[in-house]
Amino acid sequence: MPIACDFFDTFDKLEISSSLWVLQGQINLYAMEKYGVDPYTYFRSGIDIEDFHSSIEADLQDAIAKDNKSESTILQMSYNELVYLFASVINEIQNGPTSKSHLKLAENIGVDDVIATFNWDTLIEKALEETKSWTTDCGYGFDPKSIYRNGWSDPQSNDSKSTQLYKLHGSTNWLTVHPSLLGGLTTLNKFVAPNDVYVYESTEEPFPCHRGRFMDGYERLSYGYYPVNLDMVAYAPDGQAIVSVNQPKPHVQKGTAPGHGVATIPLIIPPVKEKKYDQYGNLFDSLWEKTAKAIEVADEIILIGYSFPKTDIKSTKLFLDAFMKRSSKPKIKILDPNPERIADKFKYEFGFLDSEISVYKDYFSESFDIEAMLKN
Repeated sequence: MPIACDFFDTFDKLEISSSLWVLQGQINLYAMEKYGVDPYTYFRSGIDIEDFHSSIEADLQDAIAKDNKSESTILQMSYNELVYLFASVINEIQNGPTSKSHLKLAENIGVDDVIATFNWDTLIEKALEETKSWTTDCGYGFDPKSIYRNGWSDPQSNDSKSTQLYKLHGSTNWLTVHPSLLGGLTTLNKFVAPNDVYVYESTEEPFPCHRGRFMDGYERLSYGYYPVNLDMVAYAPDGQAIVSVNQPKPHVQKGTAPGHGVATIPLIIPPVKEKKYDQYGNLFDSLWEKTAKAIEVADEIILIGYSFPKTDIKSTKLFLDAFMKRSSKPKIKILDPNPERIADKFKYEFGFLDSEISVYKDYFSESFDIEAMLKN
């Protein structure tokens, strides 16, 4: 998935890039005021989008620390716009038939295996649904608050064992409410606990969303720019009132879907240097702890396309701490087109020998024999 230096080049190739429903105004304004540049040219100059998002996040935290509410609100809007853009690009790319490479992987793992991923896409979910008894109800390592299947409903209990999928940076189909700046802290809507996860799965008809701007043509586990609203009313803090003013925009097509409920935002941890896992209560602490336990007992650990990026310091500690609790080493297999740096990390930081690491210098693609790698 494109995230770093080719994000906007990828965005430009997608149909949504021409939609006036896709908001970019706040990030454009931030780039102009922060760097004094033309935003369009700047974003397509090969900048690292992770560094740009980190800059917004750092300025946001500084504004919150200084109790500058107006500046905090503006920066939060810029931050949120990037979250929506990240999720929107990923939704566009993952929309379509089930990935054959992910299908081959899902077909060759067992119910006792664990998949831990830092990716936000839902490609592996679709593959697991088609090949295993995996469901969003009980396959994520937590109990969703509610699941949208052409309407919000409670998750269904399932006693059968299935592969567990731990998404350590969230997922495009996990939803929460917009952060609110209250009392100098970033908190969540009163009716939604920080660790509540609302899961979007599928729809058969236009769902309620922001200003009714539903986009059609998406497969299950994918949606357009605006995710489905929660079926609840907005809450106003004591002594305050919610006032909504929709500025007329005759040049922007009006949404025709329902607009009731509370707007949502994808529950993802953006690729910023200072990641705010605790904003979502103990949700991510629990998922990371379960992943650590899996690393501690695994006979074999397979890394597919994960390169330990510079903003994921926490992941290095995850592996190191788990390895320190083991009495023996697991087998390590690395599948990556550029595996050398990853292999070196396992040798020089985690203490593995060359003989304990199997390297597959290739892409995770339909043509790669994933079955042979898993059975080797």
